[in-house]
Amino acid sequence: MARVPVLAGLALLLTVGARATEPADADPRRPACTSAHCQRIKSFVHAHYCGAAPFGNGPDDSCDIKEPSPATSRIDVIAHFRCERNVCQQYGQPPSDVRAALVRKLRQLGLPAAEDGRTYFTVWKSKSSGWSLAEGYYERLAGSSVTLCQAIVVIEGDSQVAVLREVPFQNTDAEAAPVTTWSLLDLTDVDGDGRPDVVLRGDAYEDHWIEVHRVQDGSHRIIFSGLGYYL
Repeated sequence: MARVPVLAGLALLLTVGARATEPADADPRRPACTSAHCQRIKSFVHAHYCGAAPFGNGPDDSCDIKEPSPATSRIDVIAHFRCERNVCQQYGQPPSDVRAALVRKLRQLGLPAAEDGRTYFTVWKSKSSGWSLAEGYYERLAGSSVTLCQAIVVIEGDSQVAVLREVPFQNTDAEAAPVTTWSLLDLTDVDGDGRPDVVLRGDAYEDHWIEVHRVQDGSHRIIFSGLGYYL
């Protein structure tokens, strides 16, 4: 972690302190959650994906984010990858049509064709709905910089592709990247309506939160965003 100059560090502390006292709806990643439906989702998310409260200056309900293994009773894990110490390993391969859809999207986001071989994939298939949640992820480290590109999509049937989150191809600071990346947490029914929802983790510089996306008929909307923590 890069050291912060004293004056810059003081300014950062004052800024963070101000954020901690702002109302919830002033934080776009943690909008106010007042309806009964939102509170039901929040309770589920907190129970399943929240650990102990971390050290930091976040709201009172801050929590460390747990990343559970996908439940094979609900999800067929067709492919996934794991990155440790800046080295990624691919396990299993996506179906050719899913790979093609992800590569096509990544190229639209700027990924050069020559870099396709450095792309990693996750594909989860919902057993109840039949649609797939898929991620294409590219990362290349070089000293203190990192080059990234990412797309998370839902594929329904043969042709309906809904893009949930994307990161355009870019080179940025590896330690304090001013960009948000995403991780798959779960594919489950969060509000008891019988339909699976997508649970994602968002990671920005010193800010981490959970999103829930409702997917239906080739489109999606965010039905919850919050919890997690910031420093």
